[in-house]
Amino acid sequence: MARQQPNHRLAALLNEADWNKADLARAVNDLGTAQGLRLRYDRTSVAHWLTGSRPRPPVPDLVALAFSRRSGRLVTTEETGLARPRRTADAPLLRQQPETGDVMDQLAALCRADADPARRAVLADSAYSLATPAAPAWDPGRPAAVRLRAAGSRATIADVHRLHWMTLVFADLLERHGGAHARSALTAYLAEDTSSLLAAPAPPALRRELFTGAGQLTHLIARMSMDAGYHSLAQRYFTTALGLAREGDDRRLYSITLRAMSLQAVFLGFRAHAGHLADAAVNTAGPRTDPSTQAFLLSQRALTHAHARHRREAVSDLTAAEAQHDRATSPPGPFTSYPRPGLDYQRGRSLLALGDSSQAAQALTVAAEARADDRHRSRALTHARLAETLLSLGRLEESCLHWHVFLDHYPSLRSAPADQALRHLRTSLRGFRRQPHAAAVLRRARTFTPHHQPA
Repeated sequence: MARQQPNHRLAALLNEADWNKADLARAVNDLGTAQGLRLRYDRTSVAHWLTGSRPRPPVPDLVALAFSRRSGRLVTTEETGLARPRRTADAPLLRQQPETGDVMDQLAALCRADADPARRAVLADSAYSLATPAAPAWDPGRPAAVRLRAAGSRATIADVHRLHWMTLVFADLLERHGGAHARSALTAYLAEDTSSLLAAPAPPALRRELFTGAGQLTHLIARMSMDAGYHSLAQRYFTTALGLAREGDDRRLYSITLRAMSLQAVFLGFRAHAGHLADAAVNTAGPRTDPSTQAFLLSQRALTHAHARHRREAVSDLTAAEAQHDRATSPPGPFTSYPRPGLDYQRGRSLLALGDSSQAAQALTVAAEARADDRHRSRALTHARLAETLLSLGRLEESCLHWHVFLDHYPSLRSAPADQALRHLRTSLRGFRRQPHAAAVLRRARTFTPHHQPA
């Protein structure tokens, strides 16, 4: 048996980061938690890596991410000395950026692999990547590709309407029950029905509409994957959605997808990356886009400014977002309008990042009161965020009232952020368990277990 060789590359990265073994283990565990993984590495684990052992995927990718965040530069998985060879057959699935003219193949391959539990492991065995460009460039002059794959019936405007209707259905399911509910159904629809439509003969204008419809559904499966805790898979779907938007010459959808990618980066703690994506979203949309979209994009850029402690820029973007929202006349829909509670929620998050907890509580209260009762996901997560904020202000009794509302909606959800909020509830109220209000919430919370299983 060949002896393991010491991992000098990993040792060099530890030295560059000024970390000890325990520091790296903690950073990897934290990144794993953010991506829905329960990791329990310690200094002994890192010692084994330094002597030549290699952890199972996606841990090598998480190690690279940890060093990237620490050093402020991109550290690849290969640089850690922990990478394992990928199978050649998996290369198309693992490519983050679809090649020009290949987005139809990328969508079909990605969805079919995702629908197959055995092949899904290939996608799951990797982590969110910083190796792709922070903001893939928009190419406004590029026409939709005309590459027919099969003879058959020509596509019609009725096909476009059907894609639009399916977008409404799955967007509604996401808001009602979370991203892990019915995710596999949308995956199957994209893999078969939608991919076939994109290959059907159609005039150029109709083909662009078909690509936009497919791009919206792919954007939704990305959001559902993110909410289900599949962050690497969500990133691949978002990147594919960008390719579809480009094929459909849909600048607006491209910008909205960049905004969603920025939100994911914030959630995972990659705040500089999130800022680049939010800037690109606003700049790509341009000043002529509709007011509702401008409000949506500016509110996210405000959040990234707030996390960077750029108070003046954050407040400026929030003010501009409010002004644009007041001018909005777009019809309701997941890709056409920005509900006012969403803007208030984003304002609350930005104020929290700026340290203005009292004002944040006011904004979150407005958002919570306006959330529709049947939108279990947004209502639960808004009340959870408000409960956390009120507790930080010492308002325990009020916090517990909002935790009860969260628990009212939790059973209807299959969502990783909701599971995370349930765990946070137990941790944050543990120190107040002798207080009657907190004890009542904790007793009720013990009747629930995080039931999320990604699907």
